[in-house]
Amino acid sequence: MRDAAFTLADKDFFTPLAAADPGPRYRIASAPAGWRSAEFDVWTFWSPEGLALPEHGWKVHVSASLANSAKVLDVVAGVCTRLGVPFKHLSGHKFFLWLHGKHASRAQSGKFCALYPPTPELAHEVLAALDAALAGIDGPYVLTDRRFGESHCVSYRYGAFSAQPRLEHDGTSTPMVRGVDGRLVPDERRPEFHLPEGVTDPFTTALDELDDGEVSFHGYTFEAVLQHSNAGGAYRARTAGGRQVFIKEARAHNGYVWNGTDARRRLEAEYLTLRTLHEVAPGSCPEPVEFFTHWEHSYLVTELVPGTTLTKWTVANTPVIQTGQPPERYAAYYRRCLNVLNGLSGVLDRLHRNGYVFVDINPRNVLIDEDDRVRLIDFESAQPANRPINAPATPGYFPPEAADPDRQGSLAAEYYDDYGLSAVAQMLVFPLHQIADRSPDSLHHLFAELAEHGPVPDELRETVLRFQPPPTGALPTPEEVSQRPEPHLRDLRDATADALEAMAGQGKDTLFPTVPDGYLSNTRCVAYGTAGVLHALRVAGRVPDPRWVRSLRDESLAGAERLGPGLLFGNAGIAWVLADLGEREAADELLLAASAHPLLRRSATLGGGTAGLALAHLHRFATVGDHADLATAGRLLDELPEDLTPLLGKDNASGLVHGRPGVALALYYLSRFSGDPQPMRRGVELLREELDHRQPLEVDGLGFRVSDKDRRNMPYLFAGSAGFVHVLSRYLTVVRDDELATVLEGCLRSLGIRFTVSSGLFQGQAGMGLALSGAARLLDRPELADRALDSARALVKYAVPHATGVRWAGSHGQRLSAELWSGSAGVLLALHQVLEREPDPLFTLDALLPEDEAAPAATAAPETPGHPAGGKCENTNRRETP
Repeated sequence: MRDAAFTLADKDFFTPLAAADPGPRYRIASAPAGWRSAEFDVWTFWSPEGLALPEHGWKVHVSASLANSAKVLDVVAGVCTRLGVPFKHLSGHKFFLWLHGKHASRAQSGKFCALYPPTPELAHEVLAALDAALAGIDGPYVLTDRRFGESHCVSYRYGAFSAQPRLEHDGTSTPMVRGVDGRLVPDERRPEFHLPEGVTDPFTTALDELDDGEVSFHGYTFEAVLQHSNAGGAYRARTAGGRQVFIKEARAHNGYVWNGTDARRRLEAEYLTLRTLHEVAPGSCPEPVEFFTHWEHSYLVTELVPGTTLTKWTVANTPVIQTGQPPERYAAYYRRCLNVLNGLSGVLDRLHRNGYVFVDINPRNVLIDEDDRVRLIDFESAQPANRPINAPATPGYFPPEAADPDRQGSLAAEYYDDYGLSAVAQMLVFPLHQIADRSPDSLHHLFAELAEHGPVPDELRETVLRFQPPPTGALPTPEEVSQRPEPHLRDLRDATADALEAMAGQGKDTLFPTVPDGYLSNTRCVAYGTAGVLHALRVAGRVPDPRWVRSLRDESLAGAERLGPGLLFGNAGIAWVLADLGEREAADELLLAASAHPLLRRSATLGGGTAGLALAHLHRFATVGDHADLATAGRLLDELPEDLTPLLGKDNASGLVHGRPGVALALYYLSRFSGDPQPMRRGVELLREELDHRQPLEVDGLGFRVSDKDRRNMPYLFAGSAGFVHVLSRYLTVVRDDELATVLEGCLRSLGIRFTVSSGLFQGQAGMGLALSGAARLLDRPELADRALDSARALVKYAVPHATGVRWAGSHGQRLSAELWSGSAGVLLALHQVLEREPDPLFTLDALLPEDEAAPAATAAPETPGHPAGGKCENTNRRETP
């Protein structure tokens, strides 16, 4: 949902919300004399000339409904002008709708105007003035704030006035505020009122009392939160008689959709729809119990429909995200899919016979019980079939032609449900909706791949393809790719490089189009920015345009102090890329800035901290020969504490980028270049510690959970099997460890997955192919090279042909992207590695290792001499490892 805000301004590329059309602009009735205005992001700022604000203080927020927003703004502007208080307001109606929408940030919820009184005394004066001027006016509750007095639209919180961001190891920033003791502490913007330690509320003595016990009102006891959204929550509750029910909440003046209806209006309409449907066709919808209002929120109570969402059912049952499944497992799954679709079709037919259409068919609105029986829930968009369709629906499950005003009126109401049923069938087979919308050939490659495991029944295939155009021929056929994979993959690689070069200049405030994470961190770094794109082009044999290199160099030098030290997210990685492109002087300056960065004390990771910087110094040592770099790398890694947990990613993160394997990678190369066995020993221990995160993957595979709290089991490069293989395969060239060798085989089996949500390098299919290819070369295992080629073939179904070549979707697939983490540059790098099997595509140093020096023995006793590079250490007993 965060990514969705970046899809409103451009149909092809992720773009910040501020670049979108703001719609009708908010304008104050009369601009105050002597005030200046400026627009930033989605806001318009007003301030008296020459006024200097403190770093922090009491912010005042004024909320509004869509209908009264313009008039509320005039009142706010009048009070602020009279009292000399700077303020800002949303710039346009479309920005208002989005930031008050169902899927907007709850921490932003309700904020229409923000005021910055420079003193607590003035803050109280402006609060009192607004309370009086807007008495009786309603607005949405601002979840981060406390309301003032009896007002329903004026509230306040303590926070930063000017940006004081703290840079994090992943390139993002945390807003900070100065506490009463002078220390900067996080300016927490969570959806509840919160004061920094030591700060007291001067505006009220009636403080909120937190109650951790049961929540009960209107005869219901709330047992569990099923979902939170900006529109309101969804809960499981019980009546006084013990019956379990489902309760859906609508917050006042919030949860808007593009037609201007808010959550309360839609919830009321849903209740009336359920009443009508339950009366004429009991069982076709959840039984409505009642509709009531408590405080300022409305609540719809229905029966609690048993079952799990179709999304969760699919993840739990589909064999495509597992390895080594037999054909009969696929056949059994497809039979169940057809049963589910037939059940869903029957439910829809019953609605249609009674004159209604559901409109928003999507996997979250379909529940499956233990016997695979189907029920529909969430009738928010359901409506009589004889009325024009004007309801919110889910992208990918809504007919694209319905967005065209000239065609919308010609579509039969039932067409929306028929299209949604087909889209659900596609999800059951494999969710490739965003790619299929751009590339009609993709689904035919998908079905051809599935046929190698278990053919999709004709009935299911026809349901998926019912509304899809025929193949365009822009990609080679599945048969052609299968018969001659390497030539076609070379063509795909070259077409990817062509399109990548053509994307230069098409990003918003960045040279190459990126993903939301790029805009939220920086657009120069290796992971999300120009550096990663230029690196991939160079590795693939393309000479980057000198103008692009100069742009990266100049922007990086000018903004070096604003970036962290990391290899993927900061200056160390940019320095490495610039050095490889011949900009040694600039690279040295950036490496110097990275080496002095205070973030090194807070992060040990490869992506953003010490390990990545140490690796960059080792690269400089290997290419320039300056032993000071070797010493610096040794000092950086030697100073890391024994317990790395506080210096890793959030919640004891695992993985190559944020966890222990990335640190182990740097230790491996330090040991190889220095000849000292101790870093290798420590690296082995870190890899063993990483095994605490391992989890089985079917069949006989091994993945890793992302962190102690994020229990997703990953096979990917950033966190999971591929990243572990990327590091462990290097260790096993010089270390004999039977336990880790067994772990390697489990990880390699997991890399056989050919159906991933993303095609990307760090969190998708491309990274698994790159890891397989690297292991094949390092361990001299030709069968892994064959498997890497199969993994690369699996990329074809994600390809998006374009007049300039082939493009690739980034992030979760909503838009196209150029960056290395998830977009075209990462796919290009992986394709080139699989085809050419060259060393060091992803910031490793194998080709630079001294061939005539010994590889240190990580598991031998300290006095044992090192073994030759590529040799094996004989001590295999973990308990005997010094």
